[in-house]
Amino acid sequence: MAVVERRFFVEAPQERAFAFLADHTNDAQWLPGLSDPRNFTGAGTDYRWEVTYKMAGLSINVAGQVVEHTPPSRHVVETRSGMVSTWDWTLEPEGDGTRITLRMEYTIPVAAVGKLAEKILLKQNEKAADEGVANLQRILGA
Repeated sequence: MAVVERRFFVEAPQERAFAFLADHTNDAQWLPGLSDPRNFTGAGTDYRWEVTYKMAGLSINVAGQVVEHTPPSRHVVETRSGMVSTWDWTLEPEGDGTRITLRMEYTIPVAAVGKLAEKILLKQNEKAADEGVANLQRILGA
């Protein structure tokens, strides 16, 4: 399982930053490769949705579910359909803004992309994480 970790600051207050991240209708605004968010149901730890993630020219349909929701400090999402991943968000107030930590653990679907492509995808996902952080800082203030 691959791990990507990022720690960054946004100017938005903790409650606003948490509300944005916990509303997965926003995901395609900041996460590169994500499109077609759909089928949103539930709230809190019953919140579920589907999205299409494009990786290495392949479109992978992914189903997400919130598994921990503790406003305004922690939000954990798991995907088990299409791609296996856990996204663990921790938000802490810092001055007038928020310090955000993301730890993402995921498995590349090697059967779909091949072992050789796996290493390339790991690097691409690191780059996508950096782009995602930059997008969040643009949206929430940096």
